[in-house]
Amino acid sequence: MHKTLALWRAEHVNFTRLLDLLGDQLEVFHAGGMPRYELMLDIMYYMTHYSDVLHHPMEDLAFAKIKARNREIAPQVDALIEQHVSLRELGEKLTRDLDGIVNGSIITRERVEASASEYVTHLRNHMRMEETEILPLAAKLLQDKDWSEIDGAIRHIEDPLFGSSAEARYAALREQIARQARSAT
Repeated sequence: MHKTLALWRAEHVNFTRLLDLLGDQLEVFHAGGMPRYELMLDIMYYMTHYSDVLHHPMEDLAFAKIKARNREIAPQVDALIEQHVSLRELGEKLTRDLDGIVNGSIITRERVEASASEYVTHLRNHMRMEETEILPLAAKLLQDKDWSEIDGAIRHIEDPLFGSSAEARYAALREQIARQARSAT
């Protein structure tokens, strides 16, 4: 498996962890409790500043190459590319709402819960489609030259949350992820 494809899969695992944490906070929210809005905002900040800026553009380049080699997959690839746009919009909306709450704006619980649930559901479905339909095709159809071209076209940045030198902004989120991992064992 090419390193870029392995990275793609690893990032999906990390995104799933974050969606699980976001889901936990949504359960607290739905039950009428007080979720950790700052934690939710950190998750969404990461998703809109890493996933939407680096991960999805990398996928779009791979999708174009897959589509060029297998026209039968074009409708699925086109749908996934459109989903990247809608996921970015949903993520930005949720981030604005959470930022507003953290900074004292009055935003209805229903609005935030609906927005967060929609984002989580859409991203989970999106990743499921990629994992089951596209990643196997990428592994089969794309060659080292293709991956090199994709890598060369993307500005690489260290993952600010899961990388070796995480940003201070994500300290609480990293702590929560570690706590969740300890409780799962």
